[in-house]
Amino acid sequence: MVTTQANSWSSKTTVKKGDYGELLVDKFLESKGYVCYFPKTDGPHWFDRLAVKDKSKVIAAEVKTKARMNKYPATGFNKKHYLEYKRIYENHKIHVFVFFVDEMLGKIYGNFIQKLEQPQFIGGNKYPMEIGDVIVFPLINMTDIATLSQEDVKYLKSNSQRNYGYLPNS
Repeated sequence: MVTTQANSWSSKTTVKKGDYGELLVDKFLESKGYVCYFPKTDGPHWFDRLAVKDKSKVIAAEVKTKARMNKYPATGFNKKHYLEYKRIYENHKIHVFVFFVDEMLGKIYGNFIQKLEQPQFIGGNKYPMEIGDVIVFPLINMTDIATLSQEDVKYLKSNSQRNYGYLPNS
């Protein structure tokens, strides 16, 4: 039974896309000297990676494999997760870095939660802002990490349920 559940979870399109994004981030972190530890158990987990450098620097890495928003110069994720990431730092003093693997912009970008939540006013909107149960952060609070290859973008788009539609000037 456990195998069936694990196979059911890992065969989902969004999980395949997310796994691919995590592999891209692993390669980046390893190229910077980090050793990546990840959950062995399939299914939802608190964060995607614990990354350790020189046995002295530890970060929790969360990977969001998703394109930026169409109507705002921003991206976001579930507010419940955001509050969990904040608790990781508050309770354990481990900084959480959120990586966004964005097939629309063709790059990986992100930042530490403390940097993402810095207030910004853009186009009459105050960030971070909440849209339903999603907390939204402006792209200007992101640091560019890496450029995706054409093959990476193609794979991510082929495993996306996203409508890339309208993209305003930002």
